Amino acid sequence: MPRPNSPPLLLPRGLIFLASIWLIGSWMLSIGLRPPVQPSSASYMPGVRMMLLCVITGLMIGWPLLRLSQDRPPYPIAQTLLDLVVLVGLVQVVVWPLRLVTTWTTLRTAAIDATLIGWLLLAGAVVAGAITSNRARPRNAAMLVCLIMCLGGPIATWLGSVMGIPVAGYVAQLGPIAAVHELGSGGGAQMTTSQWLWILLLGIAAVVVWLEVGIMLLIAKKRSRSNNNSQQAAPSADVSE
Repeated sequence: MPRPNSPPLLLPRGLIFLASIWLIGSWMLSIGLRPPVQPSSASYMPGVRMMLLCVITGLMIGWPLLRLSQDRPPYPIAQTLLDLVVLVGLVQVVVWPLRLVTTWTTLRTAAIDATLIGWLLLAGAVVAGAITSNRARPRNAAMLVCLIMCLGGPIATWLGSVMGIPVAGYVAQLGPIAAVHELGSGGGAQMTTSQWLWILLLGIAAVVVWLEVGIMLLIAKKRSRSNNNSQQAAPSADVSE
């Protein structure tokens, strides 16, 4: 329950505006306003990949950077969840219309959508745990974690190719960029069992991380309450003496 005279939970209008501008700019950069000379799914696929890359960058790097650079909101968890609702809605606006210019099946589009949402939920849990205070160290650590989640797989693959070290397949596929690229390149083919398994594991990981963040916040609240009670009890004991 909110405390009396506490500020209300506000709709993140700035986030909606900036995310909309990001999506419009990404669409113009990747797909453009003019159709190809010979419109086909093959001619649109490079632009679709670039569009998805821009969306992933905005979700995993742009939004965390925006939220972590601001002061602590009155309700960190609720504000993060509200941000996630807004961003998930914008993801639907991007992903599902791409079926018009690709050969993706409904299940493959749903898999791409679920993959983006799963990684976004992971980033959201990291952000929610960091913005509970204004300290710079946890916020910097949270931003570093978001960067690693987004760019860790591609960087590991690139370093492996440069150094001549083979990178394991699961390491190369780690992160939203590689996962969405693999799913988007499948075209109209049926989804494999391993691909659905990766999405399931991603969802389980998101749930576990959110539970850990909730437990940590409950423990922190109990400690702060016990400290406040002990501080209030100390002066009363001095007065009685």
